[in-house]
Amino acid sequence: MLHNTWGKLYVFFVLLIASIFLVSSYNSILNFNIETFIVFILLALLAELLPVKLMNDAEVTVGFAVYMGSILVLGYSLSVLVAVISATLSQIEHKLYKDAIVKKILNVGLYTIMVGGSGYIYEKLGGIPGIINLKSNFLPLVALILSYFLLNVGIMTIGLSIFFKKPLKYIFTTTFKWALPNYIALAPLGILLAVIYINIGALGLILFLIPLLIARHSFKLYMDMKKVYLETIQALASAIEAKDLYTKGHSERVAKLAVAIAEELKMDNDLISNLHYAALLHDIGKIGIPEPILNKPCKLSEEEFAKIKVHPELGANIVKKVDFLLQASFFIRYHHERLSGSGYPEGLKGEEIPLGAQIIAVADVFDALTTDRPYRGAMTVEEAICEIEQAAGVDFRPDVVSALKRVLEKGKFAEYVAR
Repeated sequence: MLHNTWGKLYVFFVLLIASIFLVSSYNSILNFNIETFIVFILLALLAELLPVKLMNDAEVTVGFAVYMGSILVLGYSLSVLVAVISATLSQIEHKLYKDAIVKKILNVGLYTIMVGGSGYIYEKLGGIPGIINLKSNFLPLVALILSYFLLNVGIMTIGLSIFFKKPLKYIFTTTFKWALPNYIALAPLGILLAVIYINIGALGLILFLIPLLIARHSFKLYMDMKKVYLETIQALASAIEAKDLYTKGHSERVAKLAVAIAEELKMDNDLISNLHYAALLHDIGKIGIPEPILNKPCKLSEEEFAKIKVHPELGANIVKKVDFLLQASFFIRYHHERLSGSGYPEGLKGEEIPLGAQIIAVADVFDALTTDRPYRGAMTVEEAICEIEQAAGVDFRPDVVSALKRVLEKGKFAEYVAR
């Protein structure tokens, strides 16, 4: 986490801003209701102990509703203390190595900024702690919700972009795009929490916990479903490679490189997701090819090669029956087509070939050239790029080949080349 200058600066500024909010909340300790304070700490702690995993090692919780309710009831100064205490308690584990400690402190800082910043804006726009009038408080409430969301997603997106060295847009759409429904659902629950507590007291929160936990459970089911999708695809890819002794890890490498090329081309992130699925499964049709042909240690006969040429169409027919893989099936079907029309299975030319299929084609050929095969040894990265460049404009789209070069010129060959 702290292995680069930008990462260190990010951590420094997050903790500096969090410290400012914490110091400014000091005076609130002199005048507060201890029972209410403890209730919100316990609620926030419960929420933080039940996170939902997102992609890129990020998490989201139902804590937003609790912190929002705390701001509406206690005010932003005391809510900062609620956030600091509950977040600190939720971070207590036995992992004491340096990066883990920094990560835990950083998480506490993030919560401090999100609660302090959004609560400060709410009160500056006229919101009064302990008094909720949806009509007169509409603007402050909207500002509270939006500012909390923007601070949360903004700070996390910047941090993940720095640490994973990925574009901001990619981080947002692959990690936090799925969090939007969560915030939409939790905002009314935060208001409901405050209204219940102000009018009924702590016992009324039992009623509130039911919809809160249901919202958390629904979102977890949604994210778990997406995770199962990807794990199922990866399992299928592994099953295919188990048949072909010479291509272990091939699909995973092709998928990583295809995604990197697509990111370099600034493709839409939904399209990148489908491309990722397609690249992992681009050889799934080989499940119908006899193993003696797949593992033949010398050149294939024309009859044997004709059977190999069936695998893109066979693979597409397998995956198109799964709704979320429909677009991916087209990339699989056409990843052996070539601009000149010399490819298969349909001999498509130029723009007739989907861009996703052309990206997989380039990534697939690069991996094939840089791995040992029974009929030749592996080429170096430079030799493989040179050969692919010679085919640019004839077999492969020049812009895709250029994107491949830019990805590889960044120097991270090990991520895309078999060891």
